[in-house]
Amino acid sequence: MKNWSAHFIFDDNFQWKSLEKCFVDLFNVVRGDRKIAQEEEQVLQVRLELNLREIQNNKKPIGFHSDETELTMIFPLDRKEMIISHYNPSELVTEASEKISKILKSKKIKFSLEFDRMKLIEVIRNRR
Repeated sequence: MKNWSAHFIFDDNFQWKSLEKCFVDLFNVVRGDRKIAQEEEQVLQVRLELNLREIQNNKKPIGFHSDETELTMIFPLDRKEMIISHYNPSELVTEASEKISKILKSKKIKFSLEFDRMKLIEVIRNRR
């Protein structure tokens, strides 16, 4: 099934620090396995480190976006949620959400999963 976005909605008592031991795996799922130039790889490592620092301080991660990867990781400011999105409906979102779900469940992190809840998606659908 093709989706625009996967929404991992965490419980109210969720602590960002609980992502510390699995965030590298989550990041790598979103990053994908495309070949990336060395300079861009260094930029990705810096982004990973910045996210990990926030998590270690029990703060919301900054997220991740790169023109070199197909998926984006978003952390909305107003809620405990992680969004994985693609610029078009794609099976990559579904595949990534399945991998991320397994990772989160293995770390006993409680969440619910929903698809295509972004407001931009509604706007695009209504234009058609």
